Amino acid sequence: MQKDDLFQTRLKKLKELQKRINPYPSVVEKTHTNYEAKDNFKKLKDRNITLAGRLIRLRLMGKACFGNLQDESGDIQVYFKYDNLGKENFIFLKEYIDLGDFLEVSGRLFKTHTGEITLLVEKYRLLVKALRPLPEKWHGLKDVELRHRKRYLDLLANPAVKKTFTTRSKIISTLRKILDEEGFIEVETPILQPLPGGAAAKPFVTHHEALDQDFYLRIAPELYLKKLLIGGLEKIYEIGKAFRNEGVDREHNPEFTIMELYYAYYDFQKLMDFIEDLLIKLLVKINKEAQIEYQGKKIDLKKPFKRITYQAVVKKFSGIDIFKYKDVDSLRRKVQELKIKNIDIPGTPTWPKLVDEIFKETVRANLIQPTFVINHPTPLSPLAKKDFHRPEVVERFQLYIGGLELVNGFSELNDPVDQRQRFEEQAELRKTGDEEAMVKDLEFVEALEYGMPPTAGLGVGIDRLIMLLTNQSSIREIICFPQLRSKE
Repeated sequence: MQKDDLFQTRLKKLKELQKRINPYPSVVEKTHTNYEAKDNFKKLKDRNITLAGRLIRLRLMGKACFGNLQDESGDIQVYFKYDNLGKENFIFLKEYIDLGDFLEVSGRLFKTHTGEITLLVEKYRLLVKALRPLPEKWHGLKDVELRHRKRYLDLLANPAVKKTFTTRSKIISTLRKILDEEGFIEVETPILQPLPGGAAAKPFVTHHEALDQDFYLRIAPELYLKKLLIGGLEKIYEIGKAFRNEGVDREHNPEFTIMELYYAYYDFQKLMDFIEDLLIKLLVKINKEAQIEYQGKKIDLKKPFKRITYQAVVKKFSGIDIFKYKDVDSLRRKVQELKIKNIDIPGTPTWPKLVDEIFKETVRANLIQPTFVINHPTPLSPLAKKDFHRPEVVERFQLYIGGLELVNGFSELNDPVDQRQRFEEQAELRKTGDEEAMVKDLEFVEALEYGMPPTAGLGVGIDRLIMLLTNQSSIREIICFPQLRSKE
């Protein structure tokens, strides 16, 4: 029977049911979850209990049938017997109940001769009539695109997917708990912003009708969080959504989850020590030990993490000493001379864009064990404080684990004169066609002029962190509803 035929058959059943009962009642008398029923078998076996969930299996055997009822906690076997239910209720079960329907079942627990905990059903009630059948291959929905487009079916068919998303929730809640215990306070900043700032990225734009003004979905919460530092808060963080109008690949989704954290009176060196401790503490709580396996490679989060300068790591893996080629033309010629694969050299690249491209294509995949890349070129970091002794680099770090960039942090630039100049330089880059260069935010410069304490801050890609801790190779596997191109 084709799927459309099955749908029509079930729709016909629904119309018949509506003449007899309410097939979508509101009130449910559930007393226990399936897990609680099985876990407390000895205590509950002589009591009448009520369970509720989706019917995922049904095996008819004359005047008896076994089924499996699933709720969020797991599934349990249920036993429908003609002698217990009576003729009318047993025939109703056979004629009107299908896989995927939600049932309320009441009865007593017992163990089968194989030792399986089972509910002997004394009465049952239809809670939801499902009109579409469950995925045919119950033990694995294989079509990757279908899994992502119809995540609800993916969750039904693949128990490992449900585990991934429950682990995601646990990671985020544990992270919050650790930070709260460290004396940080969680804050909220606007998602709709009049100017996009805080990162080098192309924003999404929308229009507010009442104010007759364009707004941007935030690419980062950074500048607003710094205003809170100026206002007197000293240890703050925010976990929330950010949006970047960029390509989609295994590490990028236009809508993603970020955590930004700011620690007043810290510098980037102290913040590296802090994030080491934070990640190890998080991993131990989630994984019981500070070791994981990611994509077939064993990773040990053991202090201290390796630290290497941006200049040195680029030279090691690309053969280019970037500070010997201080203009874009000479750097481009060097890239072409070395014939480095996969480096996209646009028609009019800027020096920082080309340097970043070299880093992405030659360095990242090699950083498997925890590694801090530090002291980035100043043009790459418009919001970071310059190294006082080497102004061509900034006090910045990026943490890489398993080839993924997980953390980006730096000693925050709190010199308003320097910040104004950096914004001017970014404005010049925008004139050359760099849509990801930062806009000039003079209101933020004005806020800095009131004074911001010495501060170190960082951003954590929550989705990538979850990829790492759940051993997933694609960001789509840890986002419930990733962005996909419309089929129309």
